[in-house]
Parts: sequence; structure tokens; C-alpha cells
Amino acid sequence: MTRLGRTLIQEGCGVNEQYTGLLTKTGALTRGSRLAGMGSSGRDLRQTSARFTGFHQRFAQGSHKALDTYEGMFRWQRPDDLPPSEPSEAAIWAAIDRQDPQGSADVWDRLEQHQDMLQGRDTFHDFFARSPLLPECSEDSVVFEDPDSWVTSLRLQCGEYHPLESSVVQVGWGSCDVLEPATDTVEPVGQSSLLSHRQLQSTPLEWPRDSTFGEVQSPVSGYVCWARHILQVHRGTLQEAGIYEAVYASLFDYGRLPTSWARGLAEFWDASRSTFWVGGEELTVTLSDLQTVSGLPVFGHHFEECVPPDEQLFRRVPSPDGDRRGRLLLPDVFPRLLQHYRQTYRSARGLPMRSRATMPAGVWVSSFLQERYLSSATVSLHDPFGLGLQRGTSLTEETAEPSFPTDCPSPALAGIDEDLFLAGFLATWLSTFVLPLRAGSLRRSVLLAASQLSQGQRLSLAPAVLARVYRVLRTVSEASSLEVRDSVLPWHYLYGWVHLHVRGAFSCLETPAYFLQRGYPTVVQLSQASSTFESERVRLFFFAPQLVSDRFSLVHQPDVFSLPPHQRGTVVVDGVDHGGRHTLLLSRQSLAVAEYLISMRPGWLCYRAGSSVTLEGYQPNRVARQFGFFQATAYDGRPLVPGVVDTHRMDTVPLETRLYAAALSWLHLLRLGTGSSFLLAQPSAQTGVSYTRLAWVRQSFGPVLEHGARRYERRVRELGLPRGQRSRRGPSGTTGGRGSGAEAHTTTGTVVPSPARAPDVAAVPPHTEVSSSSRRRAGSQCTTSSRRSVDARPSPRDLVESPQEPRRSDFTGYSTPGPSSDFFFPVDPYGSFWPGESSGGGVVLPSELFERPSDIQTTLELVPAEFSFFPAGHSVDPAGPSSAPASYPVDSASPSTAPEGFDYTSEIPCYVPVPPNLRTTDRCHHLAVLLRDLVSSIDPRSPESWVGFTSSAGRLLGLFADFGVDTTELAFWEAVCREAESCIWQLRPLSVTRVRVTLPQLEEMVVSRRTIADDTHDRLDRSAEALRRHRQSSSGMAQEVDGLTARMQELWRDIRQMMSRTRHLQVGRDRRDRLIRREEQRHRSLQQEVMEADTLLVQAVEQFQRAQTEFQILDEITGRLQSLRDRLY
Repeated sequence: MTRLGRTLIQEGCGVNEQYTGLLTKTGALTRGSRLAGMGSSGRDLRQTSARFTGFHQRFAQGSHKALDTYEGMFRWQRPDDLPPSEPSEAAIWAAIDRQDPQGSADVWDRLEQHQDMLQGRDTFHDFFARSPLLPECSEDSVVFEDPDSWVTSLRLQCGEYHPLESSVVQVGWGSCDVLEPATDTVEPVGQSSLLSHRQLQSTPLEWPRDSTFGEVQSPVSGYVCWARHILQVHRGTLQEAGIYEAVYASLFDYGRLPTSWARGLAEFWDASRSTFWVGGEELTVTLSDLQTVSGLPVFGHHFEECVPPDEQLFRRVPSPDGDRRGRLLLPDVFPRLLQHYRQTYRSARGLPMRSRATMPAGVWVSSFLQERYLSSATVSLHDPFGLGLQRGTSLTEETAEPSFPTDCPSPALAGIDEDLFLAGFLATWLSTFVLPLRAGSLRRSVLLAASQLSQGQRLSLAPAVLARVYRVLRTVSEASSLEVRDSVLPWHYLYGWVHLHVRGAFSCLETPAYFLQRGYPTVVQLSQASSTFESERVRLFFFAPQLVSDRFSLVHQPDVFSLPPHQRGTVVVDGVDHGGRHTLLLSRQSLAVAEYLISMRPGWLCYRAGSSVTLEGYQPNRVARQFGFFQATAYDGRPLVPGVVDTHRMDTVPLETRLYAAALSWLHLLRLGTGSSFLLAQPSAQTGVSYTRLAWVRQSFGPVLEHGARRYERRVRELGLPRGQRSRRGPSGTTGGRGSGAEAHTTTGTVVPSPARAPDVAAVPPHTEVSSSSRRRAGSQCTTSSRRSVDARPSPRDLVESPQEPRRSDFTGYSTPGPSSDFFFPVDPYGSFWPGESSGGGVVLPSELFERPSDIQTTLELVPAEFSFFPAGHSVDPAGPSSAPASYPVDSASPSTAPEGFDYTSEIPCYVPVPPNLRTTDRCHHLAVLLRDLVSSIDPRSPESWVGFTSSAGRLLGLFADFGVDTTELAFWEAVCREAESCIWQLRPLSVTRVRVTLPQLEEMVVSRRTIADDTHDRLDRSAEALRRHRQSSSGMAQEVDGLTARMQELWRDIRQMMSRTRHLQVGRDRRDRLIRREEQRHRSLQQEVMEADTLLVQAVEQFQRAQTEFQILDEITGRLQSLRDRLY
């Protein structure tokens, strides 16, 4: 009720009731006097009554006049036969001006009357599905709890975890900064529900061949030309709205990016935590990450998509210029944009009239642009505006952001003004680039946001986009089939996030320095990028990133260019100054800090489209390493949503409660001035994960991670092989055992083992490396293997690099780049070692005892040719015969000397001696002494004496052959060395050679271990009995808990109904309170009027009594005069 209406009603009705009561009292007195037998003149009584009646009629006429004025201006009710689009704006203002011809009414009263007359009107004849705007919630009406500081210090024990390791490695202990809410406690052991983990089952989920999941749509025809015009003409408006760089990024085409990373993100998305699992860690797309990638603002007015009813669409508020008709609360261009959508849809051919929520984007663009501008153009990162710049030319502000030439015509159609042209483009930008819901379509619900952005209003776009991303990933990860339909997303933003956190994921061309220096969105770097199509390699990265560290590396904390450098490493307070202003909004740099704070706090991400509301949890404290802090056990910091039990089923909640929950979620997410402090970590800050959390990850997901890592490690290893040589085993084939697992690491050319697994690959020194069990027993034959001894000479075929398998290092099996055709390094056959050999173990030959033969080259090139490091002594067929003295058995070094089940192959080759000469006789004697000492130095209980035997023996035998020793003697020493080598190979597996222990000690150890085992079995039996009792008790408690849960659900249902009823009663009570206050004010005024009326009544009664007395005296005098008159006549 308006102020003027209330005044008129109070005046008119008050006077009416007052004088009606006065007349009633007067009539009662008159009737009472007649019953008392008082004689009075009827004429005088009628005159007195007529006077009071006229008094009442005058006030009654004034009251009815006031009521007529109220009903005509403030109590307008819509007639039933009025068309839906009526009354028009002109008719409404004409009616208001007729009731206020003098212009004396209050502006608020006029605007409220205008609002009343909009009720029930639909200007567009039911063309749009209407839904109200989100209710306005004041910060003073809701209280949120915030900690004193969002970053605290905890004493943490940090660790490292590899999916293929059985334990967590402790790497440090100390005071660490963590992101609240978090602590270092033990979580309950969880279960995996990821899509990738379900794909490891016997019936895995597979992506359809024709799946479009992850595909990025190319710009529609004419979009590039339209975008260039908008960036040049409306640069100031876009910068005021905070979306200039984001619109600039839409110039480029991202439609050629592969979808392998999109599938990997969906497969490893944890819907219950809104994070990706990469190995044993969690990562997610934070608001700060999305802003860095896309340039979308985080802070601003809440973003919503709807077409409000007319009473909100045309709602007016007082205008600053004093216009008595006010101004529209929503942008003026919004109704015109809706009308343009309606006309375009109706004029287009082939569009269904039932489903009018979307239209093809090409139809929408053609309704704004001239036909000659409707062409597809490819924009280069080095020439964004098509100025003819050559690649390599440095961009400047004039070439990267040129101004619009004045003599250039506008590409808009005739009748399209610049405001409508800008709003139409922003609608296209939102529907096709920022938040696409259907490929190649424009939806009508974004017209509101487009109109707001066209007026320079800053909208919070990043949270809405992130809510949509979270919801689609949740839907896909929880689906029972991968034939998903509702999977259209701004995938270029997600690929930009992958490029930000996974170094090596995309191969990008050189980005101009202009964009890097000015902090443009990083997504522009992907405009001409490429990536791997191998989904197996991507999945292996998510299972165990250490195994593909040569290809991809994880970056936890990328550099945020928008943050002021001088504030990095400092504590900032989110406060309020003396004027009530938020301190984080006083400057543009402070705004970046405020948005970074918003991205650090947990809350709810809201995306509202029509009557649908999507709420997704946002928990950045689960990915604290992305903000430069240590990761501890995170708590759920999201607030409870009033009136909502399950945020994933918002469609079951009434619309009013749904919109109220959405408004509260936006208010909680974007709140400022809380008084909390937070730390801006340095880009190079040290981070880590607590040992407690990693232990929980190993217990919860360790077997699944190991299973997936082993499966995709084998598949990635087979990617370099021809199709015919790849394994045909099913997905269930895995590598078994630690030894075989280590072997798999050394045979791969692209899979690199983690540093923690290096002891598994080279558990013994390189000179004593055990050969693979896959070798074939062939006497002294030199077999080719991926794990050859580093002391063995290469054969010519070993020197030829396989085109399918990269070259491997001899130390740990790490892959190394293959040598080029001109690659060589110097090799000294007397004092040098084969690559990978250590010069510190075994017997070292003093080079000063020997002279280097003149026919040996100093430098040898590693080329595939038949050659020997000792050309004077050529190797014979390793399988050929070898002569020896008759006293020495020829087959002493043959495989028959090895015990059954022992796979041994000698690595000492056979040599053919050169003709002897006088100079080498003494040297052969010295070599025989050295060989005798070498064999005699072998101690079966000392493994240190075995190191380097094979390499030393091979060198000495080679020198024997070079110096012309007798063939029989050379064969003898070869047999002796092979026999000694065979003994060494048999000693290596024996553990007693490495531990100084005796048989009695081992017997005592067996007795003690048996005692311990018996005691352990007894305790196990007692534990099993206790476990049975506990399970029985737990079962009873579980039943009781189920009963209590059911009761609690019923109580909660009743509480919800009572809360809803209470809310309605509260609204009714507030309404009654307003009526009571209004009635009390009216009652006080009536009391004053009653007092005045009582005074007038008393005066009238006194006058009436005096007149009655006088009439009696007059009657007496008249009677006396009549008697005198009779007496005289």
C-alpha cells in the first residue's frame, strides 16, 4: 500500500465512521427524549437532524471521493477480458497521469502503481518460458562463520607414494602451512568409484567410436569478423565488465585439439570430492585456475539465465535525473533483445515452434551481420586482426589491439544499433564459447546476462562455468554407459587447465611475448597446439605419473600473473575501512587478490538456468598444493543449504526454496569484509603431502592404482612396436612379481621407472648385474638381451639401434635418446670402460705396465659395422670349439657344470691369438701372474671380491690374445676364467655369502621364530573371536542405526514441513504486523477525532437541553398568554 493511498483511506474512512457514530448517538438521544414524554416542536427537531445529517454527508462524500481516487490509481485489478499483452506502457502511464494531473504524487507511489498494473501481463504472448529472478539477500540478514585465518601452520610428517610401491616413504618433518579447514588425522578407509577404476573390471566400459566427447566446436561463420568489430569499438565497455581478454581469446580456433585428455579427465574424476586423481594426489580446476586460463571474472553480480515475468522485466526505480517515470531496473536493451530473438525465430524456416528455447547460432548471427561478413576466417596468433603481419613480427598495441577506423562501415544490418549489436554478440559468445550446452546453438536464457554485460556490469562468470563443468564430469563419471549426450562443455578451458598443470601435455607454437607480458588467458597458447592421441599414455599418467616422467611432468602451483608481485609471500586481511568499504575492492590489484581469496575458500558453485538450479561442492582445501601450501587431511568446509537435503536432486525442491538456496549460495561464495586473513604463497614455495594422508590413499586405492599402472605400462611399452608384434592378451594380463616388474621397466623405451624403484632395477653394482631369466642356455654363447652385462662387448647387431625401440641406458633402465648418425666419443681400450661401467670396482689394470699397440685407434665411432676394439685379435664364433690342455676338461665351463634349474651364460668371449713376438713374452708372463692372482682373490664369503671379475678377466684374456700367447695356454686360461665365473654366478643367489651367520645361529633363529609364530597364531585366534563378537555387536548396532536413521529421516521430513510452514507463518505474521502498525496509527488518529467529536456532541447536547428548557418556558408563557387572552375575551 502506498503512502498517498494510506493517507486518503485513513482520512475518508475516519471521517465517515466518526460522524456516523455521532449521528447514531444524536438519534438515540432524540428517541430517548420522546420516550420521556418531553414535548418538542417536530419542525425544530427535523432542522437539527438535517443539520447533523448534512454534516455527515459532507464528510461521507469526501471519504468516498478518497476511495474512488485510491481504486482508480492504487487498487487496479486486471479485467478478465483484457488481452495478455495489455495494458501497454503508454496506457499505464496515461492512467497514472490522469489520476495525478498536478504531479504532486510521490515518485515511489507512481512506480508502485506501475508495478501493480504489470501483474499478469505477458508482452511476448507466451513465447518465452518465464521464471522469476533470484531473490535479493542482504549480507546483514545472513551470518556466515569464517575462521580468523584461512592458512594455518601444522606439524606434519610428509611423504612420497608410488603406486607400485608397497609403502609410503617418509621424506620430512616440520611446521607446514595448510589451507583451512584441514588437520593431520586418519580418515576412514574409502572405496574407489572412479570411472577408470570401474574400467579395470572384467567387463570394462569403452568409449564409442563415434563419440564426440571432448570435441571443441569451431567458431560459427561470421563470428571472427563480429568479434573484431566488438573488440575495437566497445573495448572500454568490455574492460569495465572484466571480459575484454576473455572475448579476445575467442578469436582463435581450438577445434583441432584431440580428445584423449578429455576422456582421461572424465575417467579420473571423483564426483564425491570434485577432484581429479593423479596417482596418489588430488587436483581440481579451481576458480583461480579457470580465471588464469579463460580470463573470466570471479567476483561480480551473480550470473543467472532466465526470462523474468513482466513485473520484473519492466520494473522501474527512481531515475537519478528526476524523471517521474523512473528507469528500468534491468538494462534497456534486454526487452529489445528478447523481441529480436522472437522475430528472428518466427522468421526462420524449419525451426520447431514447440521448442523455442534454442536456435541455430548461424541463424542468430545472420540476423545481425550483413551477408558479405558471414564468412569463416582463421585467425593467427601472430596476426589477430588480419593486418598482413609476417610470422616473427613483434606485436604491439597498434597491431594486437588496433582501434576501429572511422571510415570503415559497421558490419551490422540496417536498423541494428550498437547497443543491440553488442548485446547480440555477447549472447553468441556466452552460448558458443563460454558456456555451451548444445553444439552450434544459441539459447534464449543467456540474453539477460548478455544485456547486463553490454552495459558494463561485472558478472561472476567463472563460478557458473565451473559448476557446469563439475556437473557434466559427475554425470559422465557416474554413468553406467559412456554413450553420454549432455556432455557439451567449454573443453578448451579444460585443455588449458591441463596445459597449465601438466608440462608436456600439449606441444604449442611460440606465443608472442605481447600476450604473455600483459597476462592474457593462457588458453590462447592452445590455438595452434597439438597433443598425443594415445589414450593409454594419458591413463598411465593419471595412474602413475612417475612412469611417464620423461613425457609429462606435474605442476602443482602455476604462476598467477594477476596477483601483485609485491604481495606474494605476505598476509592479507579481508577487512572493512571506516567508510564501510571492502578493503580488497579499493583498487584493481586488490580486486585480483579478492578473487584469489574467493578461490581459496570452500563453498557451493551455482549455475541457474530457468527453473533448474545446479549446486556443486567446491573444496579447494583438498588441493592445497595448487595454492602453494602443504596438503593435510581436508575437512568439508561447505555450509549447509537451508531447505535442501540432496543438492544433486534440486528438482525435487519447490521452486521458491530452490531459488532461495541459489541466492544464499552466491552470497556465501562472493562474501567479502569477513575480517579473515590469508597468505599469498610464493610461486616457488615448497609443498608436500602429509604421511597420514598418503597412507590413507595407499590403503584405500593402492591395489587399484597398482593394477592400472601395470596394465597401461605394458600397453604403453607396446605402442612403439609394429601391430603384428603387439601382445594380444586381454586387459586382464598384468606383469607379475617384483622381478618381472623390474624387467618390464628396463625393456621399455618410453616408460621410465620412478626414482624410488631404481633399487629394483639395479639392486647390485653394474659390474655384477644378474642376467635375465629369459636367456637361453647355450654354453658360452653371447646372447642379445635388453639387460646385457655392462662388461660384455657389443656385437655389431647390438650397435644398430632398433627403429621401434629407443636406446636404453645401462644403469637403471631409464630411456635415453638414441645417438645421431654423427655421434661418437673416445674409447681407450686399456684405461677406459664401457659406457655405464664404474672404474672403482674390481681389479684395475695399471696402464703403465703396458704399451698401446700402434694399430689401435684412439677414437671409435659408434656405427653399425663389423669391428673390434682390438683389431689385432679377432673374435671367433662364440659357439665354436676352444682347445685346452688334456689335463683340463673342455666342458668345465659348459652348462652341464651348472646345477639343474640354474640359468647361466658366460659373458667371457673366445679369442684367437696373434703370432707371438719377443717383446710380448714377458708381458704374457705378467698377465698370467695377474690372472692367477685374480682367480685366487675370489673369496666365497666375500662378495666384494667378485666385483669386476668378468670385466677384468675379459680384458686380460684379450691382452693375452693381442700379445701372441700360445693357443693352448689361452684356452686353458679361458676355461679357468669361465669356471671361476660359473662359480661366481652360483654364489650370487646364496644369501649366506652376504650375511655372516652360522648354522647353529640359524637353528636358534628358527626356534625363536617358531615360538613367535605360535604366539602370533594364538593371538590371531583370540583376535578372530573378538572380531566375531565385535561384528555381531556391530550388526546389532547397525540395525539400531538403520532404525534411528529412518526415524531421523522421518523427523527431518517433518522438520522440513514444519520449517516450510513456519516460514509461511512468519511471512503471514510479518504481513499482520505491518497491518497492525498501520491500524494502530489509524487508531490513534481516530482517537483524536473521537475526542473532538465527543466535544462537539457535548456542546450539541447542552444546546439541545437549553433549547428544550426554553421551549418549555415558551410553552408555559404561551399557555399563560392564552389563558389571559381567553379571560379577556
